[in-house]
Order: sequence, then structure tokens, then C-alpha cells
Amino acid sequence: MTSPLIAPAVQKSSGASVNHSLETALTAEIQALVPTNIQVERIQTVGVGKIPQIIYKTPKGRCSTLLSKQQFLTIWQCWLDIRLLKSGKIKAWEILPTGLKLNTNQGKFWLSFPEATAFLSRYNRVAIEPLSVKFNHQGAVVWNPIHQTLSQVNETGCSCADSRYRHTICKHQIAVQMCRIKPV
Repeated sequence: MTSPLIAPAVQKSSGASVNHSLETALTAEIQALVPTNIQVERIQTVGVGKIPQIIYKTPKGRCSTLLSKQQFLTIWQCWLDIRLLKSGKIKAWEILPTGLKLNTNQGKFWLSFPEATAFLSRYNRVAIEPLSVKFNHQGAVVWNPIHQTLSQVNETGCSCADSRYRHTICKHQIAVQMCRIKPV
């Protein structure tokens, strides 16, 4: 879906004025894992069919939810595509005691539980926040109307504090990737 992006014409950034002209932008439309902000604590499988389950905290307490295998694969395909430009499709996955193992036609990839749970929490935020993405010649610009911020996303990362100081995948990178794979 395209939506008008109403952003300040001039924004202060590090003491300097920066002109931003964004007329229309894409909005990443992904299904929320949970319709509120969450902090994912654990990922596991349940039952004989090994259905993915996440255990998370909300402002109201601890909960859990089951994910479809397709939704689970979509989430981790997004992670792979952000981390590696040519990761290939996920053929198999396994939840190990120390993290998540993903097998693709390009090889095997592993991510630790702290990185996986942080990614799931941010993925959910992208689904519930109205982030707008505008592609440009340098990558993409992501507008967050809630916090009134613009973040530049390119191949090396994002200009936001999460990406720069925590060295993790941020919600802006997820929004850009989801707009790339599913043009809306």
C-alpha cells in the first residue's frame, strides 16, 4: 500500500539542517506475531509436528503463541536476506539448545537465541508501527511518525542508534526488507 508521507520539510540532524522530500512511501504490511509490543524470551517447538512457539512478555504479563511454519520461515528468510545478500531459500530449520540452525541451498546458517529473540521482538514492532519506506539511490529512508524520526538504510546497515551501537538488525532494516520482497 502506498501512503502519503507527511514529514517535516527540514529536520535538524547533528546540528545541521537536512532537506527531506518524501512524497509517497511504501508501508511494510506484515502480520503481527502479537498485536502489542512484546519482548520475546524463548523460541521452542511443541508437539509431534514441531510447531514453532514463542514465549514473550507484554506489559500485562508472560504469554505464548504458536506460529505457522510458513510464518516462521518468512521471518527467518527476512533475517537471512538482511544478513546475506544471496542466502537462498530455507530448506530446513532446527531449534537447538543454543540457537537456531537454518539450512539453505547456499549452506548452513546459525544464530544465537539472544539475536533470534531480539529479531522477533523487532519484527513484531514493524508489524504494529506505521513505518513508511521510501527507496532512493542510496538505499532507503524509513520514516517513523510515532517518534518523528528518519533513518537511512543501505547495504552496510542503518543510521539509527540500535544499528550503530548495538550492532543488531533494527526495525528499519526489517521494514525495508519486507517492502523489497513484497511490494505493496
